[in-house]
Amino acid sequence: NCSCVGISKCLAAYCKDDTPNACYTDIAKKDLADVKKISDILGEKAIKILIKAAKEKAKPAASGDYFSGGPVDVSSLTKITKDDLGLLPQPSKPRFKTALVGAYVRSQPYGGSDKSSNGHRYDSIPFANGMIMAGMSCQLINYVHDEHDKFFSVAKNFDALIVRCNPGQIKADGGSQEKFDDSMRTLRKAGMQVW
Repeated sequence: NCSCVGISKCLAAYCKDDTPNACYTDIAKKDLADVKKISDILGEKAIKILIKAAKEKAKPAASGDYFSGGPVDVSSLTKITKDDLGLLPQPSKPRFKTALVGAYVRSQPYGGSDKSSNGHRYDSIPFANGMIMAGMSCQLINYVHDEHDKFFSVAKNFDALIVRCNPGQIKADGGSQEKFDDSMRTLRKAGMQVW
């Protein structure tokens, strides 16, 4: 337990007249096991408090805002969506760099039956925000079959991809689902996580 002097099981590391050289290694192994449990709880509580505070401070994208431009440079890809409304800011130092891949059927109303008015799939923002709140970046990018090679050249710069393309949408837009899937499998074989 904690006391006013700190974690009482660490008192063996406290210098006194009779123990002027006391240090961390003077704490008994059994006590260190208990201390670890307490310090692990401290870490868990601290990260929850800090994440909550960061979440309250982080202002999501407003209408017209685009938060998916970095940390991976995706400027060479065609941006099809109107904005990233509701997306949280990308972390300045993400633990991992991820992207959520969508598809937009240019010949269909709204870009497909699963889209919000900004062109993103209806659940893309919550998926991406979950990744961002966990300390990863999550950029929203669209697969455009006309730019297949360029897309996969950029995609290989991420640590992981979340694929959220409705079945049939790539084909409906004039692309090849098989070509897309084969390229995703190539990324997987190279060690990238593709979900």
